[in-house]
Amino acid sequence: MKPHHKNRGRAYYRHHRKRVIHRKVKIAKQTGWRSRFPGYFAKGKVHCSCQMCSQKTNADGFPHSQLIQLERLNRQLSDYFSKGE
Repeated sequence: MKPHHKNRGRAYYRHHRKRVIHRKVKIAKQTGWRSRFPGYFAKGKVHCSCQMCSQKTNADGFPHSQLIQLERLNRQLSDYFSKGE
């Protein structure tokens, strides 16, 4: 059995945490977001998932992809029936 030891030091984890936070802060500045402190961006997501921003939401009915598919099917039906006349 292998002895238990850490492969990476604290500096490694600090460096990558700082790198990730810096990238997310840059994205936030481009979109106009503000945060109280940069460490807020150490968490996972940097996108908004509210109902106004999300295209794929079930709160307002079908998902976006299914709405497009239904529109395409309705267009095909109307084209089919209009050619028959």
